[in-house]
Amino acid sequence: MRRRSTGDRLFQMTGVVLLVLFASAIGGQGAEWKPSKPIEFVAPFAPGGGSDVLARSIASIIEGEKLCPQPLIVVNRAGGSGLVGTTSVVQQRGNPHVLLTFIPGQAQAALVAGKGAPTFRELTLICGLALDEQLIVVKTDSPLKTAGDIIAEAKRRPGELTIGGTGTGQDDQICQRVFERSAGIRLRYVPFKSGGECITALLGGHVNMIWANPPEFVPQWEAKMVRPLIVAKATRMTEFPDVPTFREMGHNVTYFFYRGIAAAHDIPAEATAFYENMFKRMAESSSWKEQYLKKYMLSPGWMGSKEFTKVVAQNEEDSKEILKDLGLLK
Repeated sequence: MRRRSTGDRLFQMTGVVLLVLFASAIGGQGAEWKPSKPIEFVAPFAPGGGSDVLARSIASIIEGEKLCPQPLIVVNRAGGSGLVGTTSVVQQRGNPHVLLTFIPGQAQAALVAGKGAPTFRELTLICGLALDEQLIVVKTDSPLKTAGDIIAEAKRRPGELTIGGTGTGQDDQICQRVFERSAGIRLRYVPFKSGGECITALLGGHVNMIWANPPEFVPQWEAKMVRPLIVAKATRMTEFPDVPTFREMGHNVTYFFYRGIAAAHDIPAEATAFYENMFKRMAESSSWKEQYLKKYMLSPGWMGSKEFTKVVAQNEEDSKEILKDLGLLK
């Protein structure tokens, strides 16, 4: 029987070591990426608005469902119709520990601001989470009882009725312009930094009405301080069965208002996958459905990263004609 030489044994040992090292390397590369420190979660509008409500709801549900090993720390960076907060994330290129709430208005604000403004193309769009609704809301004691009253009063006093909204050249002002063109009226738009500021201005009597999403006025509606008059939706909301749609009034005013999440550009693909999966699990949880969708009257609107990116791009393109009509885009 041939005895193995020392060289043979050394070769075999070397082979075993190399196999172990190779397996370790493969295992390390295949390990799931996870955040290693608290995540800065930017809401680019002031406290009390829809983006702020979304961010704080998400942070609470993610923690409660134990979906992330690190906490999401909500930071409000308002200003510039959402561009201040958006810019703060764009400037952290490659940083996987920062997230941003994202709505149509942020893409529209970049169009209005022009060259140099941060666009969605400088972000990583993670997912779409929910679909919100646009309503005109008044104080409970307002003499305006219907959309017909708004139209009649606006025709009697052109440009005098005031309506508050979030930002300039964004969702609220775009909806208003579509309504004005259809009804042949002119309202005076008053921009605020957030939906929270809008509701405060309404209650203080500083504007006649406001554009608002349910998350921005549900607490005041429940306290019988405000009431919605009309909704920019194809069909009535089940939560407000007595509130008509613009279409019922003969005006084709509908709006697709997504609420989603973005991250900094050029983050690792593994980080994008982690966050997309985390938010998908959250969106499927009963906590999300009860504590956010049902509580604030939103519709489910899950979209993965690729689909959400396409939707944002299309919404941006669709906004250009109205922005040009408003004189905000050349």
